[in-house]
Amino acid sequence: MALIAAIALAALLPRAPHPAAPFPRILTDAATISEVAPGVAYGDYEMLTADGPLSVHVVAIDLTEPTLRLGAMLAQDHLVSQGEPVSSMARRSGAVAGVNGDYFDINQTNSPLNILVQNGRLERMPSQRWAIAIDGKNMPRFAEFSIAAAAQIGTANVPLRTINEWPPGRVVLMTPEFGALRPASNVTELQLQLLSGNPPFATYRVTGIADNSATQPAGYYLAIGPTAYGTFPLPNPGDAIAVTSNADATLAGVQTAIGGGPLLVQNGRWYADPDGPTGGEFATHVPASGVATTADGRLLLFQIDGRQPDLSIGVLQTQLAALMIAFGAGTGMQFDGGGSSTIVARLPGNPSAGVLNSPSDGTERSVADGLFVYSDAPGGPPARVVVWPQAVRAFPGASVAIHFAAVDRGDHPVSDASATRVTVKPGNVGSFADGEFRAGSRPGAGVLQVRRGAIRLDVPVIVTTAVARTRIVPRDPVLTAGGSVRLSILAFDRDGFPIALPAALPWRAQDGTVDSSGNFRAGKIDATVTLQLGTYLATQRLMLGEHEEPLSLASAVFASAPRGGPGQLVPDPDPTCKECLLLTYDFTGTERAAYANASIALPQRVLAISAEINGDGNGEALRVAVNNAINERFMYTIAHIDWHGWRRVQFRFPPALPQPLILKALYAINRVGSENPVTAAGSVGIRNVRLTLAGGSEHPPK
Repeated sequence: MALIAAIALAALLPRAPHPAAPFPRILTDAATISEVAPGVAYGDYEMLTADGPLSVHVVAIDLTEPTLRLGAMLAQDHLVSQGEPVSSMARRSGAVAGVNGDYFDINQTNSPLNILVQNGRLERMPSQRWAIAIDGKNMPRFAEFSIAAAAQIGTANVPLRTINEWPPGRVVLMTPEFGALRPASNVTELQLQLLSGNPPFATYRVTGIADNSATQPAGYYLAIGPTAYGTFPLPNPGDAIAVTSNADATLAGVQTAIGGGPLLVQNGRWYADPDGPTGGEFATHVPASGVATTADGRLLLFQIDGRQPDLSIGVLQTQLAALMIAFGAGTGMQFDGGGSSTIVARLPGNPSAGVLNSPSDGTERSVADGLFVYSDAPGGPPARVVVWPQAVRAFPGASVAIHFAAVDRGDHPVSDASATRVTVKPGNVGSFADGEFRAGSRPGAGVLQVRRGAIRLDVPVIVTTAVARTRIVPRDPVLTAGGSVRLSILAFDRDGFPIALPAALPWRAQDGTVDSSGNFRAGKIDATVTLQLGTYLATQRLMLGEHEEPLSLASAVFASAPRGGPGQLVPDPDPTCKECLLLTYDFTGTERAAYANASIALPQRVLAISAEINGDGNGEALRVAVNNAINERFMYTIAHIDWHGWRRVQFRFPPALPQPLILKALYAINRVGSENPVTAAGSVGIRNVRLTLAGGSEHPPK
């Protein structure tokens, strides 16, 4: 049985994918592949790349497996909602795996922005972006859908621009999936009763006119906005309204559809989708989710963590495309990413699906919708024993909790009266008791022989001192004199797999104290902590306090956006202001920004940048642009210059920003995001630019 399962998993997911450039070169890839349900596999690929770590999660689905179904879920079953975590949607619908779906109106209506079809019913009209559609036979296709609809009201054929949009500008059909209608002045709300057909494109009877000054319950309404008044005669109660569209042809056979974008892979190659979204944060390394199909009949759900330098730096869109292609994708599309990026699956032995990635918000975000897979495989008697972790890698003396469960042929957890017996072979490798393996005192290899009735499973065991890499956390802590921090360490073998370590370790500290549990207390100066693991020496520099150092902008030059705009960067003509710069701009025309451009490598562990600014009171934003350790550009607003005269301003860099940094510009810009633009000409004085660095000035960072 174990051999058959291993062969099935290998057919669904590769043990070692090899993405081509621009995916960063993979140095190690610790892959763990598990069976979720018949025809469903989950792969956890913990990669160390030349750019940094990447935590890659992939669910592979065999579309020919008859016991599988695919479906979309809508948060709280309404288009307008508080949103819902992917794990919650999976649990309440009984999904065995899933991923977050479309972009949405975050923190407002939380409604998805593109098409949504559930159980063959259109609930959200499409936008000009790609979507995946799946028919009743689990056959997927990617398309940019376009649907035209109209309402036949008497003799008038009234175009419907969309459905379920509130408040309407013209004429919109509202369905129960939208939820309650909030009060809306200048909107006529015709209450409808379904007569026949498959909503939303069906025949309805007008039952009355709702009070638009009060909240109306979820239901069917024809909402007429102010720009449509007088363009057709209003129906009377009892009249029939037929809502028609070209959806029968456009969505023929579609049971599930969910939007996303951009399309990343087409015909097995990178596709530069003009309909996006691209640019902005989408042009940087971000947490990402997506879906792809393969020529051999698999559907692949992808999720890559990001914005966590110690765990995963995230991917560019071109890198996500390369990853999809490495898994065999012929066509692939991105879903919403960032803090929304979430993947869930039912790990072996668990009764339901749970979150398997590390959301970048620090907790799972509520989203608008998701794409899920369901298994109808029947239950039965125990067929195999599953274990977590699948293999034990431990330093001498370390303890590892081992979790066993029995599952049937449908991968449902089952209970039986058989006792689980575990034997360690050979005995000198370690011991097992009370659900825990304790490694022996010397390196060696063996197995945990697991017996549960007639079912047998061998779990590989490696006791090793061959540490190839470590990570001490927290990374780069900054302490005060006498301050304390709890240090812990993660160790990895040459293949990138974690090695369990003993609770007590031989930590050593210079210029401070540390105990065997990693509790460090600082002295009066910067300290160094070391830990010997076999032949590997782990070292961490601990900085005390912070200090400032001057930063010269003498090499900076003027630039504008668009290029060639008015302005300059010159020494300040005020003779009393030595080493001062004057940045002038003119936002009365097409100029959007004026730059003091530079390319200055900043010291490691820079905490903040500050400067004295002579403001002109126009309200323009002062921003700083830096490139991080993998040459990504980040722009931060330091202040809005709404004052006159000199004032010191400071910006502290986010701790998660991978260092070292390169200062690329200080600049004035007329608008940031949704702010009203500044339409004035003026100048900004800059002097006494300083960096705040970790550590005391007499002990600079190394």
